[in-house]
Amino acid sequence: MSPWPAPRHLPTHRIGLLAPSANPAVEPELRDLLPPGAALHVTRLPVMPGTTLEQRNAAYPAAMEAALGDFGDLALDAVISGITGPSYALAPEADAAVQQRLAAAAGRPVILAARALAAALAALGRQRLLLFSPYPGWLTERAERYWRAAGLELVESFKLSDRFRAYELSPEEVADGLARLAPPADCTVLLSGTGMPTLDAMGWMAGRLGVPMVSSNLACAFVACRDLGLRPGAALGACCPELAAKI
Repeated sequence: MSPWPAPRHLPTHRIGLLAPSANPAVEPELRDLLPPGAALHVTRLPVMPGTTLEQRNAAYPAAMEAALGDFGDLALDAVISGITGPSYALAPEADAAVQQRLAAAAGRPVILAARALAAALAALGRQRLLLFSPYPGWLTERAERYWRAAGLELVESFKLSDRFRAYELSPEEVADGLARLAPPADCTVLLSGTGMPTLDAMGWMAGRLGVPMVSSNLACAFVACRDLGLRPGAALGACCPELAAKI
């Protein structure tokens, strides 16, 4: 018998995360959304000096495929691509094909944030959504087209700003924006963008809007937990109990 106590930090699963270089929210939020037994291993997507947000979004799919190699021989159960915007330049079917191509390259499941959002909305069984956007106008319009092409009815689109401020937002600003909504009873509030700090705001607003709220980060954790047979972390159940009940 070993003289040592049982290991306290031996993970049951290992999940990789591809995070945009300056994204401040995706890593800590996923850590809260996933169960303690799931280890999160992170690599950052490359910095692209002198580029616009639109140019970076166009370059990210190739950068994601290259970044999969950063994990080396680490035995991952799945990889989350923690970025939503690039998917909105594509039709949902083309986005699903990108996800399949990345999974083939990785040799394990890859979860794209927009496809995770689609899976979460399907699990909730709701066809109407209110888009809550931290994006500039052109990217919000792409998101609107994407969700309409996915067969969903967009009842409203709420923009927090006319420029990209997802990485600068405070939880209080997000909560203030949510408090201004009056969603129909049969819709879901979709908070798009992995860099926007959503968990505190969703926790503060839980039950106040009368409809489920789903963020990009929460949806990624939902799909990972569902597909890997994991119990969701406490934050997932607190922010969207309707979705946690589907795992």
